[in-house]
Amino acid sequence: MVMAVLLASIGCTAATEEEDDTSASEDKVVATIDGKNIDLKKTSRILLIGDSHQLEDLPLRSATTKARRYAQLYPDDQVVLFITKEASESDIARTGAKIVTRESFGDVKLSDLSTLESDKLIAALHKFKRIGSIDFFGHSSPWGALLESDGDNRTLGASTPGNLALLKDNFARDVSPYVMLHGCNGGVTAAAALSKAWQVPVGGALTGSNFQTLRSDGRWYFNDEGFFPPATVDVTANNKSFGPEVTPACASGACVRMKPQDSPYRGVWANPDTGFQFALSYYKFFCNYTDSGQTCAKGMARSLHGFASTRPIDARSSDEDIKEVLADFFCSSTADPAFFDSCKTNLFAAAAAKSAFSPMKSSNDYSLECDFAKCEQKFRCETLNGQPQKKTCVWVDAGCSNDTPAASCRSKNTKKQTTNRELARYLEGLKALRGN
Repeated sequence: MVMAVLLASIGCTAATEEEDDTSASEDKVVATIDGKNIDLKKTSRILLIGDSHQLEDLPLRSATTKARRYAQLYPDDQVVLFITKEASESDIARTGAKIVTRESFGDVKLSDLSTLESDKLIAALHKFKRIGSIDFFGHSSPWGALLESDGDNRTLGASTPGNLALLKDNFARDVSPYVMLHGCNGGVTAAAALSKAWQVPVGGALTGSNFQTLRSDGRWYFNDEGFFPPATVDVTANNKSFGPEVTPACASGACVRMKPQDSPYRGVWANPDTGFQFALSYYKFFCNYTDSGQTCAKGMARSLHGFASTRPIDARSSDEDIKEVLADFFCSSTADPAFFDSCKTNLFAAAAAKSAFSPMKSSNDYSLECDFAKCEQKFRCETLNGQPQKKTCVWVDAGCSNDTPAASCRSKNTKKQTTNRELARYLEGLKALRGN
């Protein structure tokens, strides 16, 4: 039995609609795909749909696309979504969900979640005894996912109140758990902080994150004019991510995903003169803990299995299929098909030769250099009363002093080994999950 629950949650950003400080709305009621009770003891795939202000239902559709993939991959698991009030009842109904009102979290009541704060979210998630994965979609900042509540208690990240560590023991270690922050800049500080607190691999963006849709040539493109071949159109059903026999309709939420843009961030947190200067164009994983059992590699591999791509993969998939999905994950399709083809070829050639490589289309020489704990470049913001200020933040060279202009602290990255290391870690995990 597969169950998807629609509940209330928190937020992140897209490249076209950055972090927003509009007053928070109340959260949505609970709904389930099959109308059955939540089983807090089952292995659960949890998706959090956050602040969707001015993003319409795109975060919801991104989450339901991944939820459908999880339901296909893990038919015995429970797929759970927390959804904001900004998703209308008709939006939710299109996903096949049914609104329910029964209490499901013991001493955490539905009324406690009417204005979701970080401590209430953690308390609700703490009821799930076997968390296999957590995915977040919506508005965010470099310091974490923004909750739909006013005041200080609205961020899931390093500044989350002390009960954050409660979830460390809720992850089902036998299924290689992981967390993915789909939104702007989740990898700047939040991913490493959450990884350290929960002892699981956590992926996040190191630039703006935007929405992609599946188009008639079988590839995924950012859904902004000029980012896809003009001869292509959006498809009405997805016959790529789930296999030819499983073709869910796009109208039911099966053809949207989030992916980092292929250039440095220039949103509300960025220095308006320079932007963030450095970036990576894929979700970067951080494993900020002592790893003695390949938990980082296996968790990353599990996340790739759940990635809505051009074909479905699992531990039984061929090397050819895995290579296609890895290329789709690291490289972005553009209006010029030749760019993706070149990126794919160079991705695997660079990994084999350990030569310098970055898949970014824009500012390619200014890709961030990161390992699995941190990035070499320094993230710098002006502060007021200890709080980072918008329109002041930027990535600068590690040795740059605080009083040196950012434009003078942008050296080309000649190493470009981050992608090689990341690809190697995925391949290590995929091999381990195959049992060889």
